Amino acid sequence: MKTISTTLLSLVLLCMLISPASSQTPHRENGWYRIEKSDTLSTMPIVTVKDFVGLQLEKDMKGAYVITGRISKHKRHKWATETGRAIGRQFAFVLNDSIISTPHVITQIDDGSFMISSLFDKALPAIFPKLVKEKSDSIDAIFSGWEKDSLYYTWTPAQQDSLKMTMDYWEAKAWIDLSTRPEEHLWYSIQDSTEYKKREEALIKELEQPNFSSHASDYMKSQAYQDFKQYINNHPEYIALLCQGFLFKNIKGLHGYLIDDIIQSRYPSAPSIRTYVDKTTNVDDEKLAVYQWQRKVWFLMNEEKETFLDQIDKVWK
Repeated sequence: MKTISTTLLSLVLLCMLISPASSQTPHRENGWYRIEKSDTLSTMPIVTVKDFVGLQLEKDMKGAYVITGRISKHKRHKWATETGRAIGRQFAFVLNDSIISTPHVITQIDDGSFMISSLFDKALPAIFPKLVKEKSDSIDAIFSGWEKDSLYYTWTPAQQDSLKMTMDYWEAKAWIDLSTRPEEHLWYSIQDSTEYKKREEALIKELEQPNFSSHASDYMKSQAYQDFKQYINNHPEYIALLCQGFLFKNIKGLHGYLIDDIIQSRYPSAPSIRTYVDKTTNVDDEKLAVYQWQRKVWFLMNEEKETFLDQIDKVWK
């Protein structure tokens, strides 16, 4: 009797979950969400459909339909972190503002895999094409205006979608950005980093001193910092190494203030990196935010270089 009651209760709850959202419920992107302790959905998604790779409609060991896939490697750390935090609780997959699946999380998922299942598994074959179309549309939007290879048009729509399912949205977007906005990417070549490394090591030792200060302005007055900053100011191409160095290992807090001071002393119109990363809540989103910030800085660097070359050209004419 207890089992029957529990099953009926589960079915009632599930029906409530997958019912269409009321007009007062905020619209959410299709994707995976946390179910908070108050049994409400998180406002922001963990990942959305465009972050999916390799979607497939399959059957599990019991013969029930399931939808499987992987998370983009650029969101995989976030997925692992969120699943680790949610062990013993539930996630929710939302489609068109309705909850389709609420699996219990039993372990941290490091490989980015996921499975969408439901007691009403017979509905999943109809849901699968909707997910495929959304992912396909996200890829099409990136390549909007691009001429496709003639071979592409000989494929069936299913074959075209299959190709798009294997594509990582974030990698495709980065490739398009590189191709269409070369001025927002770094094209410098560094032959010798000895002097840079020497100054960086001195700055690391300076910052590691215990109880030095709690104010970024005090660190900025130190000799090691001033030497490092001046070197970057005189040799802006080393900003490429700066972005790979220790200051970028922990941008929030002191390092963010130092990065802003160094960059903006050379390029006053450069945006603050803190405005990009402070609103992020995980490593993956922070990396994407840093990439967007870097593109602004690369643009200023390339613009400066182009102006310099134009001036040289005028002198020799």
